[in-house]
Amino acid sequence: MRKLFIIAGAALLLASCAKQTQPFQPLVLSAVQEGDGAVSKTSLSDTSVHWSAGDQVAAFVGITPHTSTGTEIVSETQAKFTFSDLSADASVSYAVYPASAAVGTHEGGAAVSVPSEQTAVPDSFGEGAAVCIAKGDASPMVFRNVCGFLAFTFKDSDAASIASIRIMANEPMTGQADVHWNSGDPTVEPSSVKSLNAVKLSGTFESGKTYYVAVFPRASYTGLTIKITKKDGYVSTYTNPGTLTLARKGNMVIARNLALKPVGGNWAEKDPAYIGSSEVVIPVGKVGENFYLIQNTYTNSTPPAASPAPANLADVGAGYKWNVSVSGTVFQLYPKEETGRWLNCSSTSGSVKNCMAVDEGNYFNRKYFTWDAACHVLTSDSYDARYLSYKDNAWYGETFPASGSYPAASFSFYVQVP
Repeated sequence: MRKLFIIAGAALLLASCAKQTQPFQPLVLSAVQEGDGAVSKTSLSDTSVHWSAGDQVAAFVGITPHTSTGTEIVSETQAKFTFSDLSADASVSYAVYPASAAVGTHEGGAAVSVPSEQTAVPDSFGEGAAVCIAKGDASPMVFRNVCGFLAFTFKDSDAASIASIRIMANEPMTGQADVHWNSGDPTVEPSSVKSLNAVKLSGTFESGKTYYVAVFPRASYTGLTIKITKKDGYVSTYTNPGTLTLARKGNMVIARNLALKPVGGNWAEKDPAYIGSSEVVIPVGKVGENFYLIQNTYTNSTPPAASPAPANLADVGAGYKWNVSVSGTVFQLYPKEETGRWLNCSSTSGSVKNCMAVDEGNYFNRKYFTWDAACHVLTSDSYDARYLSYKDNAWYGETFPASGSYPAASFSFYVQVP
């Protein structure tokens, strides 16, 4: 009996070792890019998106996104992506390019994020801007474009002087959206609380080149506005009252030979990041078709707003004039010629709206602001961002940019022309 027991035990041990020596087989997805009508990632001279070394995609298994760990370029339009944390038999529902754009899943598709701030690339668009989605029940998986593309050129003599350009509309253009696969012709449903009505393109601009931004496709964009910021901070603004239709995969030139406007008159618009501490500035917030100023008087509640803002800024009183203190990418707003009081937000979280004040409160971490792609003014710290929002002739702090009750204003900053 003892001998038989030993032999049986040895057989079990050998069987166990055999199981442990089976090599792990990682998941490898074969991927191709959508055919005719797709926009190239590296060039706009053809109709195919070109994969490149270092590309990563996110594959959803259940509700969890997994980022690819290896890339094999088979051809310009075909690649293989390896996932070292997934086994070869893993069931993928959807995949998203780039991996950084993947937010989550929903029935029939995935939630993605199209960047609101993109990098200028001559005759193309920024890395990671062209978001794509693929369904996981095919091999190879076909990645289909989510976005449409807006293009523009600059006047040759002005191109090198430009720091950034913003394109804005009344409707969501970038940010988070639910993408529905829709039998291979994806449709986009922007998030009501995590999307922006704008896109910003920054970088080095060259004469004779065309520049592209990726935005949500839409049957009707209205209120199109283009803001060009010069390297000295002055802003040139153009508007178009017409309606723009942009199809998925669409490639539309919306402006040719954009030019910088001369700085003249008494007041001119300037990016707050370029405003000197001694310059007097008048912030003007636009909500719908109305313009409002921010009162700088001492208050422990919401600062009042002037409605409407005077057409001639020379008539604006001292109670609506400010100074700006800039530190890196953030700024503070002080009443003119004062440093002991500042615009601040007293709330860090929750649903409290009336948290904006102009005082010397202890909420020093909430006095730093930034100016985003849609020209919203929002707090910049470790807490939930508060957007400077308007209601009933007063300014409030809202936790997201789009609210039916407390709409965030789109701000312009005006300084006296030297």
